[in-house]
Amino acid sequence: MLPVALCIGLFLPQVAAPAQAAQAAQATSTTSAMSTTSNRLALERELAATVSEPAMQARVRALVALGPRMGGTSSGARAATLREKLLRDAGLDVRVVEDGERWCHEETRFAVRARRLDDGTELVLARAWPWGYSPSGAGKLALSLEPVEGGAWLGARFAAKKGAPTPKLALIDGATTRDGSHPVVHHLKSGDANRTAVFGLSRDEGATLRAWLSVGAAVEIEWELVSVIAKARARTVVARLPDASGAHAWKDDYLLFCAHGDSDAGGPGADDNASGEAVVIEIASAWAKAVRERKLPPPPHEVRFAIWGSEIASTREYLETRVPSEGGLLGVLNYDQAGFGSGADQLNLEPDDLPANVELARVLLAVLEDHEGATGFPARWATNKSLGGTDSYVFSGSKYCREHARPALTLFTSAWGEPGEHPRTPGMPGESWRERDHVSVDYDNFYHSAGDTPENTTDKEPWNMGWCARVGWLGAARYLEGLK
Repeated sequence: MLPVALCIGLFLPQVAAPAQAAQAAQATSTTSAMSTTSNRLALERELAATVSEPAMQARVRALVALGPRMGGTSSGARAATLREKLLRDAGLDVRVVEDGERWCHEETRFAVRARRLDDGTELVLARAWPWGYSPSGAGKLALSLEPVEGGAWLGARFAAKKGAPTPKLALIDGATTRDGSHPVVHHLKSGDANRTAVFGLSRDEGATLRAWLSVGAAVEIEWELVSVIAKARARTVVARLPDASGAHAWKDDYLLFCAHGDSDAGGPGADDNASGEAVVIEIASAWAKAVRERKLPPPPHEVRFAIWGSEIASTREYLETRVPSEGGLLGVLNYDQAGFGSGADQLNLEPDDLPANVELARVLLAVLEDHEGATGFPARWATNKSLGGTDSYVFSGSKYCREHARPALTLFTSAWGEPGEHPRTPGMPGESWRERDHVSVDYDNFYHSAGDTPENTTDKEPWNMGWCARVGWLGAARYLEGLK
């Protein structure tokens, strides 16, 4: 069968009337556009198929195995080395940049065990997790429900109070995940002056200890914590995919993909945020491979990929010291909690209430709509207003991005530890699957907790990372084409 445009041409007279000529031109243009769109979607599906969920799962596991990866710590340095290797192996030009010195903490070894002295019953507090900046210590201490100077205290909340007894050890059972299965990890005041080592417990662990104490049993806590508290420099890894000219390395304007590489709270940090950095590395690897294999030309503008050593702090330092001296920003796509959701399966784009973000958000939404129902893409998505709390806001709130109207979006599949409902932004689509004036945001039950492990999060829903990688990559490619 002949193409439609050719069939139209065969039936046109040699000298067409103006109206006929206009109709023919319009038909040819429409057919050409349809063909171009069809070809583009076919190519995008081919590219999307190269995104690997198993590869991202493996990266999350490897990163979590290194430890919490807090900026400036030994596990943070090991993680930076791994990120650098993965990006170099993908064929990208890579730099490692260091922040200024800041306080950091790392808990390298810890264990807590309880024993009833009346009958010898023992309980290993397997889910106990130390709070950041807790001092090192070890020993056996009597447990009580009231703070005792130099003793062990079981409480629901912790706050050091001037003039109050200072326990050597505090076990806190009132700050847990929504289901109580794991302690949420908190920080003490940064620095090396804290006198109490604080551990979070699961709800059940706390309940058992309280039951023992309620019947008058004497309870002994045997514990150990080895922590490193010092001022050190976080390491951020930045890679670049050059544009077609490649003439001005590390000086051209560029689009930035980014994710924070630390666990932020000091827990295992699988979903928050090994998932985000796994997505960024996957996009970098897949895009570089597509260019290398000539499935795609080099991008019309340089693309960079950054894994921040410390959330917010490293981002702010990068923006203040390297933009625009090392190239101007064209936009930012940030990934945070991109690997799991405890409720509904959905992808969210945020924020949609900043004028500079609207164009990029609509490009990403077009990708979602064009590939709705295709393998590897979400069935549900939403845009929501500014919620804060992640690295994209460092950019969108900056003088540079405000003056240049640069977009800074975050793609995620859950946010924080509770489900959210927020007013829909006027003029934006909100939820894709229903029409209403609010937008839902999914949550992660294991947010900032000792339970944020691959087994509990990213290994359960690896497709979340796949959605984020495909939509971000294809959307960025379309957006850059529009900037040519």
